[in-house]
Amino acid sequence: MFKQQSVRKSAAWNTNRGFTLIEVMIGMVIFAIGILSVAAMQTGAIRGNTSANKTTRAFAWCSDRMEFLKSLPYTDASLTAGNYPQTLPAAENDGVDNDYDGQIDEGGETGQVDLTWSITDVGNTKLITVTASWRTPLGQNKTHTLRTVRARNATSD
Repeated sequence: MFKQQSVRKSAAWNTNRGFTLIEVMIGMVIFAIGILSVAAMQTGAIRGNTSANKTTRAFAWCSDRMEFLKSLPYTDASLTAGNYPQTLPAAENDGVDNDYDGQIDEGGETGQVDLTWSITDVGNTKLITVTASWRTPLGQNKTHTLRTVRARNATSD
């Protein structure tokens, strides 16, 4: 009797053979597609973070220049009507690959952001426009502009 039961158990075990080579290959293909999708999402996230970083920096530099110009007395020489350019920061010392060729702080790179502002006299007010412009790694031109009016203060200016 004992021999009969052991024969039945071993016969049942022999019918369960495991995975075939084709099943393993199909599983590996599905896994590879999943990993490639995650890698593509990661690349997109890095590109998005870089773009957001540059946008934030440009907005901060624009805001900083605007606040500086607004803090000056109305008759200050820096508020003379005209157009003023500035490239920020010095490209050779900013720790960034500004021309996207894989070399950081190489000679001949242009700055990350071009900051320009203009002062226009309009009666007893000055229209101040500050614009930051930059180029994305994909070659797109982006700009951010702030405008304000600086009025003459009759008591202090």
